[in-house]
Amino acid sequence: MNVIILTPDRVGSTLLQRLITVYANINESPGNLTINLHELTNGITSYHNESFNCAVLGKKQGHWGYHQNLQTVTELLKNSNHGIVARLAHYHIKNRQDPLPDQLEFYRYLNENFYIVAARRKNLFEHAMSWCIFTEAKKLNVYSHDEKFQVFKHIHEHGISVQQESMDKYLNQYQEYMSWVDNHFQVNSYFEYERDLPNIEDFILNLNVFKSMPNPIKWHDRYGISWSDWNRMHYLLSLVMFDYKFNTEENEFMKNHIDDYTRCRIAIQDLQDQGVLVSGIPIKLHTLKEKANVIKNISTCLGYYNQWIAVNSPGYAIAYQPTTIEKIAQIEHSQWVSGDASLELSNCTIPKEQLLLSDLKFN
Repeated sequence: MNVIILTPDRVGSTLLQRLITVYANINESPGNLTINLHELTNGITSYHNESFNCAVLGKKQGHWGYHQNLQTVTELLKNSNHGIVARLAHYHIKNRQDPLPDQLEFYRYLNENFYIVAARRKNLFEHAMSWCIFTEAKKLNVYSHDEKFQVFKHIHEHGISVQQESMDKYLNQYQEYMSWVDNHFQVNSYFEYERDLPNIEDFILNLNVFKSMPNPIKWHDRYGISWSDWNRMHYLLSLVMFDYKFNTEENEFMKNHIDDYTRCRIAIQDLQDQGVLVSGIPIKLHTLKEKANVIKNISTCLGYYNQWIAVNSPGYAIAYQPTTIEKIAQIEHSQWVSGDASLELSNCTIPKEQLLLSDLKFN
């Protein structure tokens, strides 16, 4: 199984590639192996893996960076004897500044040898907000509850303010990414964050690369806890150090699932220790409601965003009213914190594409 995920980052691509790798390894027949390489163009190496007693590709400490040309990366991929799940981030390609002929030959190889998933977002306002928070946090993802606390403690306490130039930068960056995908890749499937993340297990197991498995093993089958419950636990436990006040239902949920969550997390760590995964499963950083609490001038940011939409008019981007953004934030937050799956976007009176936030100050 060879899968490459195209990404501008902040669209769920790290979570998606880790999960595809896990589902591949719990479903493939003995003797088959699929390894996650994370970013293809930021340093990969061939090494002898003691767990599998053979040479595999992987990420090794000290081997990250742009020291390999694209021809070298291609040769490493060609010579591998196992499946590969990885991503190709547009900003890495821009930063590397490889000659265009080398890029085109690299893209040709990926188009011919990989199942290609293009990750994207519907809500580009939230996408830009995520990037702006990253510029302060300096971390794209966190993998432990303590790491999340250490990275975001200061931001949660003091908040941040965002300039229009930062908003424009990340919105322009996304626009460049969309053109890059359309111009160079034969996309097999599109992962849209808002549409596909809530049912990411179904999204993955319905990819054509899994279609040869008539009765695929699901997260619950393998780990004794559903993916949605495990991921919700992953997020809720990350709130403990922030002194979040859990209600009775949330406390009961965590009490009932902590053992299964822990056993599954140990199994994921085993895959990491074996060299199958580059890291563990990333933790949800912030809901849109939490972003609004962190970004002190978020109403102004919405104005910046709508101004960018008016000037650039990309067909895939939606302008939002303050009253709209509130609903989607309330619904999303309730699903993550209280697990209220009965709240659906389709139940709102405003068209689904235009939903946004209500107790937040966007005036």
